[in-house]
Amino acid sequence: MNFKELSEASGIKYETVRNYVKVLIEEGLIDEVNEDVIQIVKKMPDYTSKGFTVVEAAHRAVVLEDTHTSVTEELTELQDKIASLQEENQRLERELGEEKATVAELKERLESFESNTENSSAIAVYKEDVKTAADALKTAVKSAGSGLVQFLRWLFDTEEGVTNDHSGK
Repeated sequence: MNFKELSEASGIKYETVRNYVKVLIEEGLIDEVNEDVIQIVKKMPDYTSKGFTVVEAAHRAVVLEDTHTSVTEELTELQDKIASLQEENQRLERELGEEKATVAELKERLESFESNTENSSAIAVYKEDVKTAADALKTAVKSAGSGLVQFLRWLFDTEEGVTNDHSGK
């Protein structure tokens, strides 16, 4: 089988096929160009599009073809999923930090209102605003995962106890 036939069979440009086969031979991954190489060459663009070099793509494509299983594909998908989850975790950590800052600011404002007993109607209105903000935060964080939700429940249960202590004044 020559490069032109391989190009036609795989649907990949002639120059690209020639480059892929050259790498496969130089790396000792294949001995000759035959029908088995078609499947290997077809898999290589998937890897190069994910940022792998042609040499890395060649090795991955051959390993996948040699094992005749989808283990390597599953592993790659899991690695992609892990990276995605790590990015989401970082985003959620940033959001949690922002929400904690908002809660701290609200606590400070509540304390300043509580120190001014003449303005008791404003304290009641502000207390409702804080409760609404806390409920919104609880709802937003529930989607972040059970561990984070449990932490925030603990945090807000503690805050609720403090708020109940102040409501008796």
